[in-house]
Amino acid sequence: MAITFENVIFDKVIDNLHTILANEFSIPVLYDVLADRGNQSFLITPVSDEYVEEINIGQVRNYTVNVNYQIDYSGNYSKNSIKQVALIAERFKRLMYNNRNYSVSGTRQFYNAAVENIEYGRDEDRPELLNVNMSTTMSVMEIVS
Repeated sequence: MAITFENVIFDKVIDNLHTILANEFSIPVLYDVLADRGNQSFLITPVSDEYVEEINIGQVRNYTVNVNYQIDYSGNYSKNSIKQVALIAERFKRLMYNNRNYSVSGTRQFYNAAVENIEYGRDEDRPELLNVNMSTTMSVMEIVS
């Protein structure tokens, strides 16, 4: 007999994270690390799925997703370029805080969302690219029926 299940990490986490980013920023949101990222873009990459606890109707899991913001400054690395990348990271932190308990049409998608870690850097192979990696975690209650 076939089992029934939901693709939780995609349906409740990644797809909703994409929606949150797309609604806030006018910047492309991508999934493929090999895609042409243009002048600036976000890249969403799932990192981990961690079991937290068993509950009467299912289980609670923590998901970690990396959100990378990249901008091409064509080698003009300056105070303003650092400021721009930091602004995006700060705005994203606030956006996730404001959506830490995220629901769609009254149905909770995830909760306890937080930006756990932010790392700034330049691409070693292409120094004109500035990056910020934002490690984001959230919890999902998976109902098993």
